[in-house]
Amino acid sequence: MGRPRLLLLLLLVLSLALAAGVVLVQKLGQPQPETTVIRLVEGPPSVYHLPHYLALALGFYKEQGLEVRLESMSTEQTLLPALARERADVALVGLEQAIYSRLEGSPGDLVAFAAVTQRDSHFLLARQAKEPFTWTSLKDKAVIAGWPESRETVLLEGLLRKNGLAPYREVTLYTNIPATLRIGAFSAGSGDFILLPEPQASMVENAGSGRVVASLGKETGPLPAAVYVARAGFIRNNPVTLQRFTNALYKAQLWLAHQSSQEAARLVKPYFKDVDESVLLQAIERYRKQNTWAAGPVIAPERFNYLLDLLDQAREIPRKIPPEQMVNNRFARTALEMVEYVPEKEKPRWLERLKLNLPSFQ
Repeated sequence: MGRPRLLLLLLLVLSLALAAGVVLVQKLGQPQPETTVIRLVEGPPSVYHLPHYLALALGFYKEQGLEVRLESMSTEQTLLPALARERADVALVGLEQAIYSRLEGSPGDLVAFAAVTQRDSHFLLARQAKEPFTWTSLKDKAVIAGWPESRETVLLEGLLRKNGLAPYREVTLYTNIPATLRIGAFSAGSGDFILLPEPQASMVENAGSGRVVASLGKETGPLPAAVYVARAGFIRNNPVTLQRFTNALYKAQLWLAHQSSQEAARLVKPYFKDVDESVLLQAIERYRKQNTWAAGPVIAPERFNYLLDLLDQAREIPRKIPPEQMVNNRFARTALEMVEYVPEKEKPRWLERLKLNLPSFQ
């Protein structure tokens, strides 16, 4: 090797070492947020809450200096009592559950501060679907639904009324079957239709027991469905923590908007060990096609009022509650200004960011 070439090689090695050193110094020199523990409770793991699991899997909470201690409970009905007893700091729940709790005067003054989804999670499956489906097809039929106060049952009732059908009179609704027994009851012959979320809807389809004929999320339009809630006192005393938490969620929402369903399924698979990978991907794709997940964490007041109207029509609430008493968008709006996600393929190379002029080997 000639002397000029050797000199150029040494200069290149030295430049690379210098660049690596600069990157390391910059990283070490950046102030690292103090790690804060936040206790988060959820119901049984659900594909519906995909951005929530992506924020965990991608380390976005850790980036914000948070240690999220996640506890999954057997039923959603136990989440808000856990908040009220201060066993948890934040809960991931259906907004209607928080509204019920607030109107019942439960202690804790629950406040929703970030949206995870913007459409309902349930699909209507028919046992036999030989003809094109219309909502009038439900006349004189039986539907296995959720509990009477559940969001899916309330939305179904609203759709029936909208299409000129009287719930419980012209359409039979089975609302007393436990969630764990509904698919078994349907497979055994009960009901003509059934409401199911994913991945259960795909499982039933793949087994040949039914076919998806309609989507409640698509038919009823955008509404704040799954949200993060906390006690008003916790929000007041921990604004920095909740801002970091909301930042992490929003980054996950941005990530999901730029990445494939296959990559999302791969990342969250550890949270759904009992779900076949192909079914998990099928569920994510079905939710994605109808824009199930919120593009950002802001809870729109007009969509909050829309949900209230549906609950009121179903006579599930004694009165309406103004969104300003139940929703705090402070952290969500700030996250929109603070957080930026740049996909990996769009990031400039680290050498280009450093703007180093390396010697040429020409």
